Amino acid sequence: MAIFTGSGAEKNLKSRPRTNLVLTGFMGTGKTAIGRVLAQRLNMDFVDTDQEIEALAGMTVNEIFARRGEEYFRRIEEEAVKKAASRQHCVIATGGGVVLRPQNVQALRESGYIVCLKASPEVICERVKDQLRPLLLPDGSEKRIREILTQREPFYREADWWLDTSFLDLETAVERIKKWFEEKINGGLLGYRQVWVELGPASYPIIIGSGLLSRLGEMVAERVSGRRCLLITNPTVGQHYAEPARASLEAAGMQVTMGVIPDGEEFKTLETAGKLFSAAVEGKLERDCPVIALGGGVVGDVAGFVAATYMRGVPLVQVPTSLLAQVDSSVGGKVAVNHPAGKNLIGAFYQPRLVLIDLNTLRTLPQREMRAGMAEVIKYGVIWDREFFSFLETALEEALALQEEALLPLVKRCCEIKAEIVSQDEREHGIRAFLNFGHTVGHAVEAVTSYTLYRHGEAVAIGMAAAGYLALEMGFWREEDFLALRQLLVRAGLPVSAPGISRRLLREFMEHDKKKQKGVLRWVIPKALGKVVIVDNIPEEMIESALAKIAVP
Repeated sequence: MAIFTGSGAEKNLKSRPRTNLVLTGFMGTGKTAIGRVLAQRLNMDFVDTDQEIEALAGMTVNEIFARRGEEYFRRIEEEAVKKAASRQHCVIATGGGVVLRPQNVQALRESGYIVCLKASPEVICERVKDQLRPLLLPDGSEKRIREILTQREPFYREADWWLDTSFLDLETAVERIKKWFEEKINGGLLGYRQVWVELGPASYPIIIGSGLLSRLGEMVAERVSGRRCLLITNPTVGQHYAEPARASLEAAGMQVTMGVIPDGEEFKTLETAGKLFSAAVEGKLERDCPVIALGGGVVGDVAGFVAATYMRGVPLVQVPTSLLAQVDSSVGGKVAVNHPAGKNLIGAFYQPRLVLIDLNTLRTLPQREMRAGMAEVIKYGVIWDREFFSFLETALEEALALQEEALLPLVKRCCEIKAEIVSQDEREHGIRAFLNFGHTVGHAVEAVTSYTLYRHGEAVAIGMAAAGYLALEMGFWREEDFLALRQLLVRAGLPVSAPGISRRLLREFMEHDKKKQKGVLRWVIPKALGKVVIVDNIPEEMIESALAKIAVP
């Protein structure tokens, strides 16, 4: 709903203070009960739009639906919303379908901040089973609830914030919303950004900001019912962030079992996963108990693999602490361990419930790791967004220096691109393969060197250079585009060749690439900055010529 950011809405927002707190969400999520208490705690008036509708129509909501139908109800609802939005310093509880009309949302948003209350279909069904709800007739079934939720979910997600009340008591829900609202009114101290990965019932948010690790516990508790968890990290990350994460989880009532794995790609193995399975058993994790990945790409991949396979699947929460993991590996649901024959050969597609990105964790990241992560960032500009590539050309050094005005939009845009691609192609049957740009050669570089010489991002940078040379050989793109890519990689401190590595060995490992189809290796080849294509059956002499630019015979 573009009205949230359109020029008209912005103009109105500047001319009138947003003093109201608006509660939206499906029936049975607690809007009225929570709203009444919130109004008392905040010393604000309370408005229930359903009551306003009944006053305007002279009939109850059920009578309106029975006698005049839903269309008449929506017209009266629009009038009631307009009236409520004209007031100030109110808590406004709306009907579940108020978001279906853009003019309603615009009026409410111009008057205040919108919080969407959510709950699982099972919980909603239980809460409303003894109530007469016109839209749930004739049987009020959970199936009907799911149908309506699916229709409305995209509209609900346009709220300023949301809270899952499935497992929260009234007091906890009220206090969390009150805290959030007061922070917004006092200058927006939260300062986070939210990106949604749209996958129907498997959709989840990516929450990005500084200082979010302290809120890990409450955000996990909002999304899972289990009160035990397995927190997986490595010694390098753990020395900085394991205790703050544990403290936050325990403060939210979680019983934490630690799983510490060695640091390094060479430990992304079935043996490591086996030890974590044992830790989960010892911690008495049940099917509703989450696995939480606190670390970089290796931790995220192994923890995700464990979550996908332990008890046939338990909730997964990603808390990425490296730039590479924040912009790429933590998003999209690819989880795996390595095999001696190739990287990520044993794995699954398994989506997390939440990705929580605390930019402050990058402050303890070694500069080499920060630069390695920048390879995946640059990748997005090449495969998807020419304007983003231009942004990187101007803001690269500021982002590497962890200046938030450059870093926050950088991470957010990468997550937006990854989310858009994954939402269209979750299991890599089409455009998700674009994300493999640079990885065909990159994975081979890692494997040839036993995952010890190059960081993943460094290997991908070499792979992107190789694919760029190949695109030149094929006449796919202009030399100035290739030079722009090469220059940006060099500015980021990334390698664009692999001296000392044999082309013959690279080809051997490339033959094991899991992205092959029907025995044919597929390449992601740039046609311009911001546009790539997938090509197979490339002539051998062209591949050899491109590899000759980055490796020895």
